[in-house]
Amino acid sequence: MASRWRHIISMSMSPEILQIGAVLQPDWDERPLRVIAFDDREVMYDCWWPHKAEWGFASLRGTITYYRVPCELLLKGCTYLRTEPLTQLEFDVHRPDLPLRIATLDHVEWPAPARLEAFRTMLISLASSDSLPATKLYLCPFGPKGGTKAGVLVEPEDGHAFGVAELLSFAAAIQAPHLHGASLPRGVGLFRLGIQRRAPSYYLWGSQSRAEAQE
Repeated sequence: MASRWRHIISMSMSPEILQIGAVLQPDWDERPLRVIAFDDREVMYDCWWPHKAEWGFASLRGTITYYRVPCELLLKGCTYLRTEPLTQLEFDVHRPDLPLRIATLDHVEWPAPARLEAFRTMLISLASSDSLPATKLYLCPFGPKGGTKAGVLVEPEDGHAFGVAELLSFAAAIQAPHLHGASLPRGVGLFRLGIQRRAPSYYLWGSQSRAEAQE
C-alpha cells in the first residue's frame, strides 16, 4: 500500500491542487479521499475502502451521500498524492459541474400545504437567471425532527434545465407534507447531497446549508 501513495506534496496545500479527481491524504483519517465536487465553501469527496481495494462509490449504484468537508479545513489538513480524473461515466453520474447550492432565499420560508399556491405566486416575481442543467433530480425533504427523507424524482418542464422558480415550486410541494411539527430553518435552499439511482440528489433546508447553520 505504501508505494501506492508514494508521491506527495506537503501541506498546507495550494488551492490550485484542489481539483476534481484529486486524491488526498487527510490528517483525520487513515484512508485517502478523492474529490468529487467542490465550490468556494465545501468539498464533496469519496473515500478509499481498503477491505474492497476500491473507492467507496465505485459501483455508482443505489443511494449515495457524499462525504463533505469545508474547503479551508481540507486545504489545511490534507496532503496531495495524485489526481485520478473522473471517468466519463463517473462525470455523467456525479455531475460535478452542477452547483452545490442553489435557490437560496433568506426572506421566505417553506410553505404549509395551504400556502403552496401563494408561494408559487410569489415565485412568479422571482428574478433570477440561475439554472440547473439536468434532465432529472432527486429532491430530499427534511422531516419534523430535521432528518433527511427519501428523495423524490423531478424533471424540468423543458426537458433540459430547471429554473430557480421551477426548482422551488417542486421543492415546496415535496416539503409541505413534512412540515407539521417541524422546526423550520431560516429561509429556503437546495444543497447537493449525492446521487440516487444515478441522478444528482439535493436536500432541502434553509438559506444556509446544515453545516453552515451550525457554525
